[in-house]
Amino acid sequence: MLSGAVLHLVVRGYFDAYLEATMTAETVSTDAAVRELLAKQEIRDALMRYSRGVDRVDMEVMLSAYHPRANDNHGTYKGDAEGFARYLEPALRLDNGHMHFLGNSLIEIQGDRAASETYVIAYHRYPADENGIERDFFFGGRYLDVFEHRDEGGWRIVKRTVVPTWTRTSDATEDWPAVTAFAEAHEDRSDLVYHLLDD
Repeated sequence: MLSGAVLHLVVRGYFDAYLEATMTAETVSTDAAVRELLAKQEIRDALMRYSRGVDRVDMEVMLSAYHPRANDNHGTYKGDAEGFARYLEPALRLDNGHMHFLGNSLIEIQGDRAASETYVIAYHRYPADENGIERDFFFGGRYLDVFEHRDEGGWRIVKRTVVPTWTRTSDATEDWPAVTAFAEAHEDRSDLVYHLLDD
């Protein structure tokens, strides 16, 4: 029969082993959760860089959301991301304004790949027609993206498919007069957003 002291040591040994195994499992689980959170944030940053690049007509920033030779199915354009930038830039420079607002975003990580569904509302102010009337175009839909993590570039898009849900066009009414009191937006790197930390 084991003495009380020996029994105590045996029980304590089992308890310490259980505690160590539990803490190791919890540490591994926590590390994995942190890695996934960091991956999702990096993916969201890439999504936001795309929107900034498009709205500021900064193709370098826009393309930083993609890995080289990524594929983009944007409806009227289907091909590589670099070609999409060349296709898009002249049209953006004709606009009298545009904005891409990203909403719900569900990201599912599988190893070094991720599937992402992001809701988007895009707005474009088309230039005046022969009658002097500008048109507002609205697009509601989803960006369905495949991301990959690579040593060169981290998490970026390798495949994008844009799926529309609704669209609307309407004649632009007179702008709000007080808008001239606000800071002016620019479609290049003179925009305030590039200089927020200059002071």
